[in-house]
Amino acid sequence: MEHLEQDTKERILNAALDLFCINGYTTVSIRDIGKTVGIKESSIYYHFKNKEDILQTIFQQTEQWTEIHKNNFNDKLYLATKVNCEQFIGAGITYILDYLLDERIYKFIRLLTIEKQRNKEAADMYHKLLFATPLEHQKNVFSIMMEKGYIKEDNSDALAAEYQSMILFVFLKYFSDPQAVVSEVKSAAKKELSTLLMRFFIHYFNEVK
Repeated sequence: MEHLEQDTKERILNAALDLFCINGYTTVSIRDIGKTVGIKESSIYYHFKNKEDILQTIFQQTEQWTEIHKNNFNDKLYLATKVNCEQFIGAGITYILDYLLDERIYKFIRLLTIEKQRNKEAADMYHKLLFATPLEHQKNVFSIMMEKGYIKEDNSDALAAEYQSMILFVFLKYFSDPQAVVSEVKSAAKKELSTLLMRFFIHYFNEVK
């Protein structure tokens, strides 16, 4: 019974996110979500107080997934004995393809892109997801790399900003349109990002390996 309830709750969240990222949060109703899931409105209210509660739960889940992704990367970095150019480029490509283009994260970004013009919380979350959190994380990563001697001594804030600007440039250039998330476009994005990250690596790292 508990498993069934959790499954229904996840179906509600998934349906809501699907609708929100296409039509925006404001225009979607509880009835719309219920029709998509195939359940009555009363069943949704059993799991969530209201539509705002659904949105807040999506926010929280996204933050949790972001934290897991960040911690997994940090664990690998602490264990690494060296970072070569191929690994550095691979990490950047993984950031876009496996995180920003993760189905749930990508839909969430599209939702925030719609809602940030009329919802301050959505605007704050958009800034946090694409700027504040990754910049803080990358600042920490570059600081660790400097401590380990992988990278030349520099300003970690500036390095983080430069790195994130490359990531967002490629992400927004190639994937602003959901219809563009296809293998050919992914290959072109990987090629351009690889070129940018290689230049970054050659310029800042102590050794090109």
